[in-house]
Amino acid sequence: MEVRRHNAAFCQPCFIHHVHEQVKRTVKSFDMFGPDDRILVAVSGGKDSLGLWDVLLELGYRAAGLYLGLGIGDYSGRSGELTRRFAADRGAELIEVDLPADYGYDIPTAGRRGSRSTCAVCGLSKRYVFNRAALDHGFEVVATGHNLDDEAATLLGNTLRWQTGYMARQFPVLPEREGMVKKVKPLHRLSELETAAYAFLRGIDYVVEECPLVGGTPSCGTSPP
Repeated sequence: MEVRRHNAAFCQPCFIHHVHEQVKRTVKSFDMFGPDDRILVAVSGGKDSLGLWDVLLELGYRAAGLYLGLGIGDYSGRSGELTRRFAADRGAELIEVDLPADYGYDIPTAGRRGSRSTCAVCGLSKRYVFNRAALDHGFEVVATGHNLDDEAATLLGNTLRWQTGYMARQFPVLPEREGMVKKVKPLHRLSELETAAYAFLRGIDYVVEECPLVGGTPSCGTSPP
């Protein structure tokens, strides 16, 4: 596995070690969490979020998963199935929230009826539910699977639109404040190619197809597929 920005090529064991080290460095550099913190990983069934959960478990952190059922037909069904299988294979704790059952709406319907775009509704729903679940279950930190490509795309988009306020707030850590738990992005140093390679080498079965409602949005919600 070639990683050009590091001017390096890794065999399988060394690449997995490289990914673990990048996450460890990110966690330490930004003081994201400690060994005794309870971490809630927002998992979508995609390579980034499941890969992040796998890394944190391998590094010995107290990491549980949170899967949010969005009601997007077969896509949500398969995402939930793969997430449950991942948790069962590792004996890891998985918390599930279902928007239609627990909140009375699904993302496709809310997107059609509201004034916001479907992706905006989805993102707002995720942020609220992730924070609510973390508070209700006593987690100190919510971790999301945003990778280096996601952060670069967000920065470029905000630059082109002159969204200086958003640019100023973009950071791998959102500190805890009244009613809000800390939110972190431990994959900040890793590209999408690296997270995909890690998932493949670790034998993680994940949803390959993109969300059918994205419609060209480069990065939405909490973690991409």
